[in-house]
Amino acid sequence: MLARWLGLAALAAAGPVIAGCAGAGVSSTEATGSQLAIYSSLPLQGPTAGISQQIVEGEELALAQAGGRVGRFKIGYVSLDDANPTSGQSSPEVTASNAKTAAQDTSTIAYLGDYTSAATAVSLSLTNAAGILQVGPASPYVGLTSSLDAGQDEPGRFYLGGRRTFGRLEPSDIVQAGAQAQLMQALGVHKVYVLDDEDPFQVPLANIVAGDAEKAGIAVAAHDSISTTTGATYTGEIEKIVGSGAQAVFFAGGDGAGPVALWRALHSADPHLLLLGTSSMVSESFTSQIGSAGASTYLTTPILPLGLYPPSAARVLSAYRRAFTGEAGPYALYGYETMSVVLAAIRSAGNRGNDRQVVIDRFFATHDRDSVLGRYSMQANGETTLTRYAIDRVRGGRAMFLRAVDGGSAASGG
Repeated sequence: MLARWLGLAALAAAGPVIAGCAGAGVSSTEATGSQLAIYSSLPLQGPTAGISQQIVEGEELALAQAGGRVGRFKIGYVSLDDANPTSGQSSPEVTASNAKTAAQDTSTIAYLGDYTSAATAVSLSLTNAAGILQVGPASPYVGLTSSLDAGQDEPGRFYLGGRRTFGRLEPSDIVQAGAQAQLMQALGVHKVYVLDDEDPFQVPLANIVAGDAEKAGIAVAAHDSISTTTGATYTGEIEKIVGSGAQAVFFAGGDGAGPVALWRALHSADPHLLLLGTSSMVSESFTSQIGSAGASTYLTTPILPLGLYPPSAARVLSAYRRAFTGEAGPYALYGYETMSVVLAAIRSAGNRGNDRQVVIDRFFATHDRDSVLGRYSMQANGETTLTRYAIDRVRGGRAMFLRAVDGGSAASGG
């Protein structure tokens, strides 16, 4: 496992130092000593490596600007890769190993991650058992914080320690569903056909979208679960959709070859059919492959154009460009704020900044915080009050910003 530990000197130079970082034993109340560790776990290989790199470097920048310490506490940073080195995809086994490493380190005060909801579903029960604050820059799956349309025993199964220890900065799928309902209304949709790809982290989103559509006065022709594995055919499903009289199809699923084939087939069967997708599909691997179907495609994403973030974001991104060579975009802002809000919780805890539960309590007490992502508070269930989503259209094979909506105004609650 590759671990990157950055102390103050390394951060100032924005250069990594390789070191071992696992310790013995688990403390559920207090991190030992005045040297604290903050772990990050993200897929640093594969298709989302660029995104993860921005998040990591944003985290590094925030710690560097804090001088590598909070009060009497020195803060070390350990960046772990949760991707399988062979496939480049997030691996449950690697994610679990990362979370156990953080949990077994007696100096750990917080764990930043993971990127995907599936990875967070693996790590969260482990960090919760150790009484460690976990802050996710992403992972929008509803079941991590709410029982609304969630899986069995969720979210309770993630919090066997009995207390909430997880918060996320990206608005959840509940907010995304609200944004989709607003999008349908804006497009004049009166009937929608809802699909999901059988992924347990996507099915609840499809359910919530269907419910929000009905609340908005939009008829749901049907809600079907379909396989989108490579080579799947959709002839029968598409006949049902076209015959239903639906003006739009909402699909909750991924961005692989199967969804690309589905999109092309839907557009070929009815070029007037509106095709609505989620943030999971906002990638060039999808948008560059769907051809003429792009003209009918609308995607929702919490990633906004840089101009829609507060003025402080521009200053942070300017510092980011001076420190690093990679792209300076919204994901760097998410990384920066993920680290910053944890440092703020430690600072608020004062001399008890090494007490894990006190730091958790101070994090959940975050109220009207002015950040590079906007002003927000943390709710008791771990949700942020940030609710803006972007609507993107596909032009020239790329997702292009169309407008922003407040998904919270139509969300189903949580």
